Amino acid sequence: MTRSKILIPASASIAAVVILLAGAAYLFNLPPFSTKRGEIKAGSVCDSLGSASQTVKALQKILPDEPSYSFDDDVNIRVDDSDDSYRSDCFVAGDNRQLLSARTEMMRAEPAKEWVSSEVREKDAAAQSLTSFAAGYAGVASSNVAAVFVPCTTEGQVPGGPYNLSVIIELKQHREASEGKLREGLIELAKNAAAFAHQKARCDQPSKVTQ
Repeated sequence: MTRSKILIPASASIAAVVILLAGAAYLFNLPPFSTKRGEIKAGSVCDSLGSASQTVKALQKILPDEPSYSFDDDVNIRVDDSDDSYRSDCFVAGDNRQLLSARTEMMRAEPAKEWVSSEVREKDAAAQSLTSFAAGYAGVASSNVAAVFVPCTTEGQVPGGPYNLSVIIELKQHREASEGKLREGLIELAKNAAAFAHQKARCDQPSKVTQ
């Protein structure tokens, strides 16, 4: 028997290697397939997130690279001092997917533990990962959510008792960063949003939020 050898041209071997490398670059989001990050402009971010410059810095820490970012903000102001309907919703999107949401709403004051259980716990993807931080009546955060319960109105101002502001920032998609870095950015956003809401809601109690 005579064995025949199949010779593969060197150019074909090189082409195969190039194809494999290109596939790996695309798969792992490496240049030239990596996403060029769009600019997060101070003039575009949601007003309800508070200080624009501080908001931009916090968002840059936690949001994934996207070619562009869009912001949708809706703020419902109280019509008078007896009104309890203050509410705001901010949504941040990039590449047709939601990246972050921020909601603030006025609600009756309740023990911090009950507030965390009813309003925050379900938004924490990693169960039991919430830890407290100093802000308002209560502040808790993880690497995907940060929330602050801020004192707002005293007894007798609004029917039903004293009212607080519940501020919850939820991170849907994040950049490659440590859990500590993500938590830090979320806390900054929560404090900024709490300070904005406390002023816009015309609260008569100290916010107890330092920035």
